[in-house]
Parts: sequence; C-alpha cells; structure tokens
Amino acid sequence: MQDNIIIHRYKEEEIDPGLDLRIREYLIGIFPEWARIFEKKRSWHDARPIFTELAFCGEDLIGHIAIVERTISTSWNFRYIAASFQGVSVRADYRKKGYGKDLLKQTLADCRMAGYPYAILFCKEPLVPYYEANGWNLPDDSMIMWKDRSLPIPMRSNCPMYQELSTLAFPEGPIDVHNPFDHSRKKAE
Repeated sequence: MQDNIIIHRYKEEEIDPGLDLRIREYLIGIFPEWARIFEKKRSWHDARPIFTELAFCGEDLIGHIAIVERTISTSWNFRYIAASFQGVSVRADYRKKGYGKDLLKQTLADCRMAGYPYAILFCKEPLVPYYEANGWNLPDDSMIMWKDRSLPIPMRSNCPMYQELSTLAFPEGPIDVHNPFDHSRKKAE
C-alpha cells in the first residue's frame, strides 16, 4: 500500500514557532550528533534557510530539505548564488520507498523556478551513489566551505556535489562556497 505523502514548501517567514519546534525535533532525531545546535535553531554555520521543503504522511513529518543561499566563487573571481541543500533526510521508517527522490525532485524544481543556476550539497561518502543516481555530480576539483570570507569551515563530510539548474555550466576548477556576499544574483542566461 502506497503512503499518501504531501510535500510542502515553506518560506522562512511562514514557519511559526510550533512548526519550528517540530522541525528541530525531527532534525535531532535524524542527526543526533547535532542535537546541541538543533535545540536552538534549524541550521548549521549561521545560515538561515530561505525556504524549507517538508514531506508529510498525514500529520507526521517524514522528510526535510532546507535551502540556504550560498555564494560560490571561482579562481577567476566569478561569483554565483547557489541553492545549498541542508539537512536532506527522510525518516528511517519511510526510506527506500522513493520519497527522498520525490523530495529532491520537488526541491530542485522549486530552486530552478526561483532562478538559481546551481544546487550544491555536502554529503557523506556512502551517500554519493544515491545522489549520483538522482542527477548530482562530484566536481572535478575542490569545493571548500568558508565562513566570513576568511575562515574555512571543517566539514565532517568531504563530498561536495552539485546539479546544474540552468543552461549555465558549473564552473571548472576550485570552488569556494561562502555565505552570500550580497543579495544580487548572477542568473543563468
């Protein structure tokens, strides 16, 4: 029997304190090693989500992806705003049913509609084949996360991945990922 799953996009201002608490409790259950952070907020590295996609089965929260805007810069000093996927997850008892794929697909479509040229994420090495099967790519060169333009953030996972959301090819060479430098976007042509 197929579960009736609903995926809903929430802009940050639409998340009331009750839903915020539910999401943080969900994230603590999925990522217990980050409980200390999720007891207070729903994001890593001081990056507040622009929007969050949630999957529900009835009233149960069963899936989550938060989108954070990041600036990616190249060795040629080109800069683009990318949709950075955080907290990509499906509750354990709903895995291997295609819900994660559906959640990724819907979130990518929403990012494409919002005008982001790229989506990026960092994942643990065992998850690389899953993301590759869902259209994600490993970059040809390094991708490093930075905070405040000068301090690299040590990543527990070392597998950056990307997806092109427009006709604009993903930049070649080393990529630095930052909090956005400004709010102007370099959109796909």
